[in-house]
Amino acid sequence: MDAVSRNERYHLVCRECPLERLFDTAVDADAIRRDHVDETGHRVAVDRVE
Repeated sequence: MDAVSRNERYHLVCRECPLERLFDTAVDADAIRRDHVDETGHRVAVDRVE
């Protein structure tokens, strides 16, 4: 029986516009979050998902 691979991913959602993405690393998600907040001033949430 094959083992199921459990990869963590990071879900980024802007609370003020349609931006929503999944990332494989926290570093990538945080970079996009920072850029989006700097450019727009929007509130953005990033959560780890499995």
